[in-house]
Amino acid sequence: MLEKIKEFSMEQIETRLSEIKTEIDNADAEKLDELNKELEALETRKGEIAMEARKNDMKAVAEGAGTVIAKAPEKEERTLESVKGSDAYLEAFANYIKTGEDKECRALLTDLVDGGSVPTPTIIDNFINTAWERANLVSRVRRTNIKGTAKYPFEYSAEGAYVHEEGANAPKEEALVLGTVSVEPAMLKKWITVSDEVLALKGQAFLDYIYDEIEFRILALADAQIVAAIKAAPAAATTSAAGVRALSVAAFDAFTIFNAQAELVAAASNPVAIMNKKTYFNTFMSLEDTTERPIYNVVTENGRPSYYINGIEVIFDNTLDEDEIIVGDLEGIILNLPDGQDVSFVTDPYSLAEKDLVKIVGKMYAGIGVVRDGYFCVVTAGASA
Repeated sequence: MLEKIKEFSMEQIETRLSEIKTEIDNADAEKLDELNKELEALETRKGEIAMEARKNDMKAVAEGAGTVIAKAPEKEERTLESVKGSDAYLEAFANYIKTGEDKECRALLTDLVDGGSVPTPTIIDNFINTAWERANLVSRVRRTNIKGTAKYPFEYSAEGAYVHEEGANAPKEEALVLGTVSVEPAMLKKWITVSDEVLALKGQAFLDYIYDEIEFRILALADAQIVAAIKAAPAAATTSAAGVRALSVAAFDAFTIFNAQAELVAAASNPVAIMNKKTYFNTFMSLEDTTERPIYNVVTENGRPSYYINGIEVIFDNTLDEDEIIVGDLEGIILNLPDGQDVSFVTDPYSLAEKDLVKIVGKMYAGIGVVRDGYFCVVTAGASA
């Protein structure tokens, strides 16, 4: 029996060990001695099998096979971005908007942010960026972050360059006069009242509701302020204001956009046409050129249409009347955001408490101004051309 054990497999060993447990109960002294020797042989064989298995594993690893044991993941470094991206911070930020209390957010941030405003969660950062990208006008103008009143110089008047022939007198110095536009920031606000049902919404759902409503409305107001700034600018530049050209026509026709572009300075190289939707769909889409071809075009990319007239893009803004359009290069506008592009919130749970309503005010500090002369032309129809 002992000789056979040298050839046993692990399964045979386990089977024989079970049998021995039963035999021990009825064994005499001589039999117990035999069983004890057999147990020693079985344990020796088990050790041999384990050693053979280990050698085979080591050989497989050396040859590039075998099982690779993964390292335990290293502890993730705690950073501001990792905290902002966490579910806990998202919920804390939602509670901050609901109550105006930022203690929960500060507790999660601890030493990562020293005072200042409470940073928005990562998913809300992405929401804000998307909202800006989809805004009609503010996404296309130049943006700065200058504290207080921002001053922007522009060329009020200047002489051209001269040809200097060899041996001739040096050309006279350029008579350059700069104007300066001062852009004063103002608070753009939108407030809403929310019910207990809305306040009961959890982090992501609540923030989606608030930002959908308030962020959208504030950016729409900023768009309207850009249009208002262009319309309010003088026709001719002064040393403190860039000029916006004015053009009056009896009615919009197939050449209106061309005529407006002709009023712009040469540097205004990326013009767009800003108009009410009704102006585009009810008027310009019915116009034809001299060869009886329509002057509009609609291009669909990624399921979203873009509209054109005479080859330039149309941007819709319904704060314009149906009888006026703006043609110009939006590089001529500055949007100064002293506190950045985030909307800040103030929560008032008291003034409407008797109605179980909470007032939430969204604010964005922004200054808007026309800072380049001759970059825009406002066309008005219905007047004597």
